[in-house]
Amino acid sequence: MERAAVSSAGAAALATPLPAYERCEGLHVLRLAGDDYEMGFQHGQLLRERIQHGPIPYFERYVESLLGAGLGPHAGRLLAALLRRSVGRRVARGFPERVRAGLAGLADGAGLSRERLTGAVTMPETYLWVLGRLLAVRRPRLAPRVGLPLLGCTSALAWGSATRDGRLLHGRNFDYQGVGAWDAEQAVVFHRPRTGQPYVSVAAAGVLFGGITAMNAAGLSLVVHQHMASSALELGGTPIGVTGDEIMRHARSLDDARRILDADRPIGCWTYVIASGKEQAVLCYETTPARHAHRLERSGLFAYSNVFFDEQLGATERNLYPSQWRNNLGRLERARARLEAQRGELDADAIASLLGEPGVGGCRFEKAISMLLTVASVVFRPEDGLLWVATGQAPVSNRPYVAFDLRRQAVATGEARLTGGQLAHQDARDAFDAYREAYQAYFDRGQLGETRRWLARALELQPAEALYAFMGGLVALLERDVAAAERLLDRAIALGHPAPERRAAFHLWRGRVRDVRGRRVDALADYRQARSGEDGVREAAERGLRRRWRQRRFGVEFALADVPLP
Repeated sequence: MERAAVSSAGAAALATPLPAYERCEGLHVLRLAGDDYEMGFQHGQLLRERIQHGPIPYFERYVESLLGAGLGPHAGRLLAALLRRSVGRRVARGFPERVRAGLAGLADGAGLSRERLTGAVTMPETYLWVLGRLLAVRRPRLAPRVGLPLLGCTSALAWGSATRDGRLLHGRNFDYQGVGAWDAEQAVVFHRPRTGQPYVSVAAAGVLFGGITAMNAAGLSLVVHQHMASSALELGGTPIGVTGDEIMRHARSLDDARRILDADRPIGCWTYVIASGKEQAVLCYETTPARHAHRLERSGLFAYSNVFFDEQLGATERNLYPSQWRNNLGRLERARARLEAQRGELDADAIASLLGEPGVGGCRFEKAISMLLTVASVVFRPEDGLLWVATGQAPVSNRPYVAFDLRRQAVATGEARLTGGQLAHQDARDAFDAYREAYQAYFDRGQLGETRRWLARALELQPAEALYAFMGGLVALLERDVAAAERLLDRAIALGHPAPERRAAFHLWRGRVRDVRGRRVDALADYRQARSGEDGVREAAERGLRRRWRQRRFGVEFALADVPLP
């Protein structure tokens, strides 16, 4: 572990002989103390250089990148600037005074423009607002309730007779934007606020508050799940991260946490999964600006992702696109099945293994819990203040975890690393790493040639992975290399896929490539096969049967290896 010099502000505020900053296994380890401005200033000063490479600049331009992918770079820049001045400022009005003080301290310590920082920290709700407008225009169907449609992160909890030693374990994958930024600048931040109790957050350079993934000295662990597909968002409430941080500072029981949440009116749509090692119970608190619902779980096993269990809240969720719902339902099913299969034998490494689940049926994406966007993973044992934090690059849930002790604010030297989530085969690890590089080349840099080279490398390492071939074909089509696109789509179809919906999508896109190449008869045969698909794919196939498809811009979604709007 290498140590950095302690800032004068940090040294004055910290009541511990440990340094204010250390580096451990690639993680930034911070120890902050004082009032909100002081802790923000310490964070900013200690990570002044690294903040420039972390989530803050990434989030600042995220909506611009998102809009640019569909509308073009120039339009993306103009619309993003407009959103920062309108929606972003309305979101920022919801920050309480202590949060404003903390952000001011962070900006001053890091040498950042306060306006620029505000644009970054208001990104989550601004992004949801953009998505909400898209939902309003498209008016998609309600989310299918055959099972539970999900999106994003995964939580897996076990306690009592379900674990080896009876202690509660809370595993969490944080699947979010920021690949190459959040995971590269992960931080374990120990907080000693002037008012309130100590807590630790698993965050990143420049992410100030502990309201997303955290654990406090009273033995409560807290994670937040985002409901991107809900239409219930309303500006004017409390931005994300604030209320969770309040819980970590002041809640000593699940009842305390519930009362704080009862008094909150959020902007977005969220679920808090809060576990108590002392009470041996889990609070699942679902919330929108208009309605709250909660349940207390005592059964010994609990899994969650980004879906409302409450029926009335579930009625606000929309079907973004079919692969999303199928994949996310599959993740919940896999988490529940893995927990149940190991009931009575679960330990921290078993939870890490669950979080590293790489897919089933020979597909890296099918029901995978470990996702492209898994930028943070943690296993909490709140009863005794221990936590294990995954290291390395996304998906971090397939990397080793290192243990920390909240009580000592230090590495837990007597605790073994967790390695259960690591993939057994080197080629599989290297192939998905290449796929991650392809995503970054596509989304962050807009470099189609580089994207294709990384996808070719992934397929070379895992030649039986049909979705690597499929994605290669889509990107080749975007670059108007239709001959290569057809070869890769031929390969995807030959390899096949366990999900018939995926096979239909393969045929849809090969039909379109054949249309571009002037082979209408062959294209019609593919469109007929694609009619067995669902929603967007089926409708696109029907259009293809009526008229020839012409080359146009389309957005590729790497997390689930698909096209949301075919």
